[in-house]
Amino acid sequence: MSRLLSGIFFPALLFISISAGQAVELPRHDILVVHSYHCGLSFSNMVNQGISQVLLAKDRNDIELHVEYLDGLHLENETRLQVARHYFKNKFKSQRPTAVIGVGDLAYFFLTKFHNEIFPATPLVFCGLSEFKRRTEKDEHVSAVFEPYDVTATVRVGLDLFPDSRRLVVINDNQTMTGRINRRLVTEALKPFKDRLKIIFFDNYTMGDLLDQVSALQKNSLVLLMNYTKDGNGETFSFERSCRLISAKCKVPILSVWEFYLEQGVLGGKMLDFSKQGREAGIMVLDLMRGKSSSELPIRSTSTNRFVFNYSKLKQFQISYSSLPPGSVVTREPESVLWKNKALGWTLLSIALALEAVVIILSVNIYRRKKSEEELEKHKNHLEELVEQRTRELTSANERLQEENMERQKAEDALRESEEILHQLSVRLLSAQDDERRRISVELHDELGQSLAALKLQLRALRSKISNGREEKILIRECEELRAAIDMIIENARRLSRDLSPVALDDLGIDPALDYLISNFSKLHRIETSRELIEINHFFDQNGQRMLYRILQEILNNIGKHSGADHVFFQIEKKEGNVLLLVKDNGRGFDVAKVLNRKSLESGMGLTAMAERVRTLGGAIKINSEIGRGTEILVTVPIFQQPDGRGREK
Repeated sequence: MSRLLSGIFFPALLFISISAGQAVELPRHDILVVHSYHCGLSFSNMVNQGISQVLLAKDRNDIELHVEYLDGLHLENETRLQVARHYFKNKFKSQRPTAVIGVGDLAYFFLTKFHNEIFPATPLVFCGLSEFKRRTEKDEHVSAVFEPYDVTATVRVGLDLFPDSRRLVVINDNQTMTGRINRRLVTEALKPFKDRLKIIFFDNYTMGDLLDQVSALQKNSLVLLMNYTKDGNGETFSFERSCRLISAKCKVPILSVWEFYLEQGVLGGKMLDFSKQGREAGIMVLDLMRGKSSSELPIRSTSTNRFVFNYSKLKQFQISYSSLPPGSVVTREPESVLWKNKALGWTLLSIALALEAVVIILSVNIYRRKKSEEELEKHKNHLEELVEQRTRELTSANERLQEENMERQKAEDALRESEEILHQLSVRLLSAQDDERRRISVELHDELGQSLAALKLQLRALRSKISNGREEKILIRECEELRAAIDMIIENARRLSRDLSPVALDDLGIDPALDYLISNFSKLHRIETSRELIEINHFFDQNGQRMLYRILQEILNNIGKHSGADHVFFQIEKKEGNVLLLVKDNGRGFDVAKVLNRKSLESGMGLTAMAERVRTLGGAIKINSEIGRGTEILVTVPIFQQPDGRGREK
């Protein structure tokens, strides 16, 4: 067990002694700092530096600072977390710290999970977190210093510096807790760039494969480095080592949101300084020592996000200071006195060059004037020739451009004329289709229906003439079966006739026809319906009523065939000079974009005919549907003017 603990934890104890000249001994406060990672990381060192500046200041002699490291690269499984739990429980069972500072996501998870068992009622202060949820009743002892990193601003400044970039590669492991949190937060932050950039995540490669992928990146790419501390094979890497390996192979700019990456080959970005978060966490601990409770401490925001860039990388990619965002900080600048006073140095150099230029100009002025006079006459003559030649070329180009514009205008006029002709043909086709349906309906009713009815009467007369003998009973039964079959044929013929051209529509108008259509649909498909319908008969002429009837009929056919719904809601209302027809079902739904983008032979002509009828009426159709969430169809049609003055309102 001791060997396992020595491999997982690397504790360090920082302390100060009370001054020998102190007259009165102050009460001792033990402050425990628990890091998510191991000792030596730049991230851990920056936070320790900020905490020490506050808690180990010269005027403080009542604090002993204890630092423990969870070594999160090896500790994320449950078994090792339990080992850590027993380790802390045994080590601090006899002496409770005054407060505990947790650094990083794993420390937050570990301490909040085992808080009541290891450090009951001990205040917890967190910093260096990827995300933090607001305090609830369950974590009344928890306070935090939190500022989210700004991925959006970092990528935006990268695009400003490299406007030709078309691809963003995000390097972030998917093996650690911090990596998984980063994946979710970065995905959300990059949504504004999805139309401009192709975004790719490198998150599950071995380190060797990752370096191969990085070295092959083209010039139009940017890299956003988050953390890659555990690769696809489970091999662990420190922040610094993974960054050095990646930057050594990468030929394109690397952006990041963490300042401790700057010394390892990153160009820069809007970055967090974790030493400031450490100082803020130390200040919160002092407030707790003065008697404040965790619930009285607000969630502190350090405002440490700032634009920071590496000087050597700016030179490598030829980026000038003037192109950086205002207030940017540049690190690793040359340390010469002249470079530190760049403005004065450039001023002196400019003055010296200007004086030298004046001397040269004065010394050759006479000679240049003589030569200039001779050359001036030559250039004047040559310029006149060039102007005349260019004028002729521009005149010719202008004439060609006018001819091209005339041809383009003719083509556009012909295209519009063809589109109008196609629309008229479509309208005529739909009208002819309805006329043909009406003719077939009449023939079915008058010819087939009447003939079957006559045959039914003949069978009934034949039955009445048959005697009561045994064989006659068999004939009677067969006649009855035949009569029943004829009844079914008559009913099917009538239904087909009504579908082709509903008599109720032509005789009674659109309102009873729609009511009958919905009722018949409910009865035929055994689907429950509800409706809120107003009278619209006086809003449309006969052709408009027929179009509306066909639109609703096509909608109901699609619901009956494809939706699988058990309830359909219908609503017709008048609004601002339009009639609105709403049909909503609770069926399985469908992908609207996918269906509308399919070829007509695949999707059928139903939606096309429906849309054409709506267009003929001057209206609009809107289809909203999600798979598993049902379908909603809204048809908006302007009210037509009737001869009696009713109808369309202005």
